[in-house]
Amino acid sequence: MNTKMFARGFTGIVAPLAIAIVALGIHAPSLRAQAPPAAPPAAPLVAAAMKGKTAEQYFKKIDALKGIPAEEIHPAMEYITMALGVGCGYCHVIGKFDVDDKREKHVARSMIAMTMALNKTAFDGKREITCYTCHHGAAKAAATQIFPGEKAPAEPTGAEIFPALMLTNFSNLDPNMSPSKASATVMSGPAPMAMAKPAAAPLPSADSVFSKYVEALGGKAAIDKVTALVHVGTADMLVPAPPVPQGAPPPPPPAMGTVPAELDVKSPKGVISVQFPGRGPTMVGFDGTIGWVNTPIREQTGDELRMTAELGETIPALSFMKEHSNVQVDTMEKIGDRDVYRVVGTRKTGMAVLDRVYFDAQTGLLARSYTTMQSVLGGFPEETSYEDYRDVSGLKVPFTLRVVSAEGNRTYKWSQVNANAPVDDSKFTKPTPPPPPMPKP
Repeated sequence: MNTKMFARGFTGIVAPLAIAIVALGIHAPSLRAQAPPAAPPAAPLVAAAMKGKTAEQYFKKIDALKGIPAEEIHPAMEYITMALGVGCGYCHVIGKFDVDDKREKHVARSMIAMTMALNKTAFDGKREITCYTCHHGAAKAAATQIFPGEKAPAEPTGAEIFPALMLTNFSNLDPNMSPSKASATVMSGPAPMAMAKPAAAPLPSADSVFSKYVEALGGKAAIDKVTALVHVGTADMLVPAPPVPQGAPPPPPPAMGTVPAELDVKSPKGVISVQFPGRGPTMVGFDGTIGWVNTPIREQTGDELRMTAELGETIPALSFMKEHSNVQVDTMEKIGDRDVYRVVGTRKTGMAVLDRVYFDAQTGLLARSYTTMQSVLGGFPEETSYEDYRDVSGLKVPFTLRVVSAEGNRTYKWSQVNANAPVDDSKFTKPTPPPPPMPKP
């Protein structure tokens, strides 16, 4: 049985589903007025065709991100939507992504060049400055402090009143500006007295934590006999209003609600779907090789593919040690009133970033996972809590999952989970795009 790490499987689907909501034209109300009119969908991206190609070799129009792998373009665009709180239509003409008709697209290129130059010249080439550093989920970064409840001032900013500094060649920056070149901080006066700390209880080894987890799940025999799980229940999440007829007033903005949800796992394949009112199912799936979404139909690449692939992993976090290096139990924390061991590790594939998993110190079961969705421009965090474990054919399965993410929170509540239920493989296959409409005579 494929038991790669599944702890990010539910968090990994949040971003694609959020992007799907944007694709349906139901983004935040402040952006609805900026959305362009509907246009025929672009041809779906095929991940296999991107392999070995740079962004400019695969896409028609690439300026600021030349040289990066083609498969990293969509994760980078997804990161921008989260960091600025916008949809694709904010910078692009939907259906004509290669055209340069929008000022926002030109500004975005300048911003990307600025952050990359700052990171290269002032931060030793490390990614310290990202879109989120200034934007914090707003399309336009505030130049002045804003008190809670206030709007950004309408008067010109200092940058607009005074001429810009004539700094056009970033290579002329003094290399001593880099933080690594700065001298160590010198504290004046006598050194502070070190306070004696009580001896901390010894932490268990990572091996013992995962061994206890296997036993808490029901033991290796119970794990091995379950190769498929079908979850049926609901999702509490941001729900779009039903579509309205053409020419009618626009629908109200999305609001929190409860919708039917289903997760099918047939290792290594998985698919999750939610059913919004008046619309077809919104789905994210993995067929063992290809990760895909259906609104609109496209294949996934980069870090989003890695996370979607975990939909097909039956047991959360079981192979964390295999998929990470430097795995260790680094502390004991509290989640609610429960003591948990925090296990950390650095990913072996992709960007070398830290993931965390938390295990209940008493029961041994997985309580929480934390990861980041990474791109060349930045990353955003996703966290899942696992609750209400119940016995399913001898295997302990969480019936409640609470997801906290940059796009919004959601809670999956499974009313029924069936082990080894028959699931047709076609359910995990990327849908076929509909044929283009026939031209009018």
